[in-house]
Amino acid sequence: MKTPLLALSLALLFIPLSFIQANDIDWARAASLRAKAKRGQELTAEEDAYLKRAIAARSAPDPTRGDGSDEQATVPPIVIPEDTSPVRTLNVTASDGNTLQVVYRAPKADRPLPAIVFIHGSLGQSKPRELIQSALTNPTHTRFLSKGFVSVAATFRTYGEDPLSRGPILDAIAIVQAVKKLPEVDPGSVVVFGTSGGGSIALELAGEKDLGLPAVVVGEPASVLYTGLMTDLSMRDESMKNYAALYTDERRAATEKKIAAISCPILVHHGDVHLLRKINFEIVFPAIQAAGKTLLIKNYPGEDHGFYWGNRTSEATVNAVVANTLDFILPLLKTPPAG
Repeated sequence: MKTPLLALSLALLFIPLSFIQANDIDWARAASLRAKAKRGQELTAEEDAYLKRAIAARSAPDPTRGDGSDEQATVPPIVIPEDTSPVRTLNVTASDGNTLQVVYRAPKADRPLPAIVFIHGSLGQSKPRELIQSALTNPTHTRFLSKGFVSVAATFRTYGEDPLSRGPILDAIAIVQAVKKLPEVDPGSVVVFGTSGGGSIALELAGEKDLGLPAVVVGEPASVLYTGLMTDLSMRDESMKNYAALYTDERRAATEKKIAAISCPILVHHGDVHLLRKINFEIVFPAIQAAGKTLLIKNYPGEDHGFYWGNRTSEATVNAVVANTLDFILPLLKTPPAG
């Protein structure tokens, strides 16, 4: 029996084999089987079943995907040839033993450079092919790379089983520590830029004094995580709508303890469409300001979730996000980006 042509994304065929992780599906094998089928070669029953399972895994809904995480960017990236700035991998082990890989790209330079660790939105771990795609085509990642920064596409273990887990934060801490050890990076000039679910993690890292971050940048942080209001994935909508009732004295005390630990300036990029604006502007941001922490908020009227990654927005907006971020972080860095 010959397998019909099966539609896998072309990106799957270009994942470096050195970067493949055994993540249930062996994507290198799936790509090979697809190529075999495309050439008209007959697959065994086992091979046919494996390829179909890979396709199903790519298309299955994932409850840990955050709002806007599946949107395609409407803004073009800055195209930087891979022979100038190759995609490199970084193996990371968290303090509890969890392992993961991230990718990074560095400009050509004869000295260590500042780095930006980008933490994606959603509540689940990105696959290797997704991190590679971000490193190569994300409008924001590539703009900072073009500005002379080492650009890191980071991820974290899923929040799926427990939104109150500290595991993703341990992953992010380990990533920052590993990035600081890269020869291309000045360890005193590593900034974290997290959005939505990753924005909540970025806020947590702002309270990790030992990391020595000069600044943290967040895009519409999922503060229902930071405040502990979302105790289960099924509560995502409820926690954003009924945040006032769920924000008990106990949760308030725990949140204010986190805020008290914040030790670096924070920049916020926020639109006025997504429901997260309620808890952020009515509870979290006022609490940070009341604690005397440095918090600069940049508002983007009419922009919806994901605009900071170039989703459903204009090139002018993405350029404004980059410019506002540079204005904020450059005076705080120990080393300037590549000229």
